[in-house]
This record gives sequence, structure tokens and C-alpha cells, in this order.
Amino acid sequence: MIPDRMLLVEARVAAMRDLPWPIPALVVIEMSDEDLDRPEAAADDNNYWRTLNEIVRRITESEAWKGER
Repeated sequence: MIPDRMLLVEARVAAMRDLPWPIPALVVIEMSDEDLDRPEAAADDNNYWRTLNEIVRRITESEAWKGER
């Protein structure tokens, strides 16, 4: 694996590991690369909670996710 890519993967894993509340695994699985990067990018910002909430809400409200339940 390319070193920069490995750092990116490690950052994404850390962002999911450090989530402030439990999120269903199906939601995490449905997250795009951008979704995985957004919480980390907003971690030091007042927008963290809003960003994370938007991601989870968009995925859970999508028809594809509802069909998987």
C-alpha cells in the first residue's frame, strides 16, 4: 500500500473508532470515502456534530439503506 494511502486509511479508522456515540455498522459500511473524511476534517471545528449528524441522517434516510434493514 502507498504510504500516503496508509495514512489516509489510518485516519479514517481512527475517526470511526473515536465516534462520540454508537453508529450502526450498516451506516458505517454505507459511508463513502468523503463521508469517512468529513468527521475528521471537522473534528476541531464547531461543525463536527452537525457534519456527523448530516452523514448519518442522509444514509439512514436513503431508500437503499431502508431496504437493507
